[in-house]
Amino acid sequence: MDYDLISDDDYDTLPFDPEKRFVALEKICRSNMMAMISNNTPDVYDSELRVQYMTIVAASAEELGIDGINYVDHFDTVDKDLREFTRLVTGVTAKIKLRSSSGRDPLSVKLANRTKGLIEDQLTKLKTSVAESTLSEDKKLRLLGRIEEFRSELHKERLRFGVSLAVLASIGAMVGGGTAFLADAPNAISTITHLIGVDKESEDAEILRLEGPPKPKLIAGPVLPVKGSRLALTDDDLPF
Repeated sequence: MDYDLISDDDYDTLPFDPEKRFVALEKICRSNMMAMISNNTPDVYDSELRVQYMTIVAASAEELGIDGINYVDHFDTVDKDLREFTRLVTGVTAKIKLRSSSGRDPLSVKLANRTKGLIEDQLTKLKTSVAESTLSEDKKLRLLGRIEEFRSELHKERLRFGVSLAVLASIGAMVGGGTAFLADAPNAISTITHLIGVDKESEDAEILRLEGPPKPKLIAGPVLPVKGSRLALTDDDLPF
């Protein structure tokens, strides 16, 4: 029987962010495992599926740096092992989902996949310009490192303005007054900044459409002391 819980094509579709990748992988494996197990399948087949699920998920957690998940095999049945393992995985994935949905940072934006692709094109141009330039090898390495730093930020769930724009500014400063090979670098940086701004404007507009304008906060009036208390005003305290 063919009982692979995740295919090569599935791996290729997983998100870039490690935590999101783990959550997506675990969901695929668990869904396929549950679909393959039935009253009509042999017990040995079901056990192999459960073991495969725990093996893939535990190994993926280790590879992606996800803490709190270890392979479980200390109970007297695979079914009990799976029950405990699933409990651990459910807790970890819940924490990941909470971190992802704990609120929108106003100084960040969720970029569309198309936007990420366009920005990747600009980053490729920058890397090519740096490689073909007459800059020193040390400066080339520092520039390429900064480009990769920005690229890492680009593929997070939400791109943070503070980090990403600081890296772009650093790149711009390093290529300022550079060789003719880097003449297009400012244009690439400007294009990247524009693409980020367009997506942020669209996101803000959509939030405003769904949630409406922010409600003004009520300003509390002065609290008057209760008559008879030690803080009660006397006639001499009145301003008139």
